[in-house]
Amino acid sequence: MLTQDEALELYLVLWAMGMEDSWTELVHCGLITAPERPLIPVVRFNLLSHGNANAMADSRFNVHGVRRLAALFGLPETVITSSNDRCNSLEAISILLYRLSYPRRLHDMSIKFGRSTSSLCRIFLCMVDYVDDRYKDKQFFDTELAERCMAQYCAAISARTHVEGVFAFPDGTKIPICRPKSMRDGINLQRSVYSGHKRVHCLVFQGLTTPDGLCMHFYGPYEGRRHDTTVFAASGLLWHFERHSSVFDGRTIFGDPA
Repeated sequence: MLTQDEALELYLVLWAMGMEDSWTELVHCGLITAPERPLIPVVRFNLLSHGNANAMADSRFNVHGVRRLAALFGLPETVITSSNDRCNSLEAISILLYRLSYPRRLHDMSIKFGRSTSSLCRIFLCMVDYVDDRYKDKQFFDTELAERCMAQYCAAISARTHVEGVFAFPDGTKIPICRPKSMRDGINLQRSVYSGHKRVHCLVFQGLTTPDGLCMHFYGPYEGRRHDTTVFAASGLLWHFERHSSVFDGRTIFGDPA
């Protein structure tokens, strides 16, 4: 009985000679088995062949850090998208980190990872959905981190400003988008997402930054025409502080309302 590799080589020879019928007869007689599609196609990208310096530049993590992230995320050995794209967990997490570490085009990524732009897009979105679903509570607000580092944050701000009790800084950002169709279901989408201040069509996101540079809270997207204070009120962040009064009692956040 031929191995899968040998059967594939035989098929290529018969195909080149125009003898595909002979291949079919051999399969029907049980003399050979048709080569199966591998679980993961041949991929050019191999994280373990990258040095730590390259890994840090590409993903902001060294090789060990990327492997540890894949383990902490609880990723399966083989990641399969809804369109049946397959890759191993290290490649999937590398695609996610590479795309997020810097504004990168899928075309440039296809050269590095040896995949089509459409396949890379599907794998990236699959990983984003996975991480978002797994850590959605921590993305809204990491209360455990705030409780653990609250004293340190307040001390760092107080040392430079002499203001007591401030531990973080809220701010909103507007991300430009393509101009949508003017009307949809009776709603003027162009007016909803247009920011008169920035003079662009955009979506608004809100974040809460701590003195060490971490973002412990995210909220959005919201219509671009909305003011930052409107988004802040809609986020329910103050309600979250009241709900966990044991952590945030006597603590404040400071931000520019404009």
